[in-house]
Amino acid sequence: MVRLALGILIAVGAALVVMSIGDQGRVQIEWGAWQVQMTALFAVIVFFAFLAVFMPTIRFLGVVMDAPGRWGKANARNRLKRGQEALALGLIAAESGEFEEARKQAARGAELIEEPRLAGLLEARAAEVSGDTAAAERAYSGMLTHEDTELLGRKGLLQAALKRGDRTAAMTHAEAAMKLAKSAEWPFKSLFELRVQAADWEGALDALEDGERKRFVEPKVATRRRAVLLTAAAAQAERERRPEKADDMAEKALRLAPGFAPAAALAARLLAGEGKVWKAQSVLEEAWEHAPHPAIAHAYRDLKSDEPRAERAKRMAGLVELKPEHRESKIISAELAMERMDWAAAQDALDHAYRENPSSRICALYAALARGRGDENAARQWLAQAAVAPREADWSDLDPEGPAFLYEDADWARLVYVFGDAGQLIHPRLERGGRDAGAGSVLALPPAARAAIQDAEHAAVRNPATGATPGAAA
Repeated sequence: MVRLALGILIAVGAALVVMSIGDQGRVQIEWGAWQVQMTALFAVIVFFAFLAVFMPTIRFLGVVMDAPGRWGKANARNRLKRGQEALALGLIAAESGEFEEARKQAARGAELIEEPRLAGLLEARAAEVSGDTAAAERAYSGMLTHEDTELLGRKGLLQAALKRGDRTAAMTHAEAAMKLAKSAEWPFKSLFELRVQAADWEGALDALEDGERKRFVEPKVATRRRAVLLTAAAAQAERERRPEKADDMAEKALRLAPGFAPAAALAARLLAGEGKVWKAQSVLEEAWEHAPHPAIAHAYRDLKSDEPRAERAKRMAGLVELKPEHRESKIISAELAMERMDWAAAQDALDHAYRENPSSRICALYAALARGRGDENAARQWLAQAAVAPREADWSDLDPEGPAFLYEDADWARLVYVFGDAGQLIHPRLERGGRDAGAGSVLALPPAARAAIQDAEHAAVRNPATGATPGAAA
């Protein structure tokens, strides 16, 4: 604007000069008793001389009057710069383990910069790295008052609660963070894991539903996790003597993962307890077709306790026909053959199973076969091999004194991830070195065969080499 005005004045002055050249007029100024007369040209020259002095003077006065504001802005910029530098140095010191320096820079940054969010973050991080959990919690609590730092504050408070072992408080912060988060994944992971660890299976199901809706979990993984959670909840309901709820959840789990052996075994046991043997049999047959497992065969065998041996053998043969080439089917075929003393057929079936996995279980069955043939020397050799052969993980989950898959809450919690994420079963009895179901054959073998398997089990318990080997893990 100043330049524009100056340009206009120059143009007007130039025009006056041009006009005054051809007109020798005079200019007279009267102010009271004071009079001044001059030519027009001289008046123009005086006017421009006045402008030449007046305009810079005005500008200078403007600069002088604006100086305090300019100085204040410059000081604020300098203060901000020094505050940002203090925060940066503080973060570097905190991550380097220089706790005192980090706190010093945090205090300096808080004084220099009017940004409580950054200062609070640095203060919390410095306290956190130095191990001062209480100070970190105070700093993170202060972040809850700001909408844009509340989620960060919840994360810090959750981690602090976990450090001091307060899982209840950690879960509270995780739940609050889950409501605040838009795209952050950590609130879901934290809440889901905390509920799983607390054996809050139904709460974990709710969290899983939220995580799946926000696409934090792949659909297949979510389906398998849900199957495990439902089975764990069913087992919990069974312990609490709520059979209807247990039955409902076990059936839901099977619909999600028909081949999940723990769900199939539990559902069949619950249905059989209600007198629905035909339905339990159908459940086990469907599970066997998807993924044969020794626990399913045991549950299938035990459906009818007063059944004649011939009828049971016929029923078990029908189960074999559903998946005839599977290893577990071969083992059942071998036991059926030994029961009717068809040693050649038993040998052939065991040879197939042995080539697939030469485990202690198969060696014990070979010993039973040799003893059934009257070859005590071969039986002893097979028993010696059974004592050092790798154990079968699936077989280890059959409790010799109770139902299969008597998992503890921690076992179910691990299974949520192992089966849910990778589609694999875990085998807690194997990992803990517990006793296998060594004598628990699928069928009731002849007395000599049962004695051979019992001898193999006792030898395995006495021999430390029977422990889990890398090849035994499923």
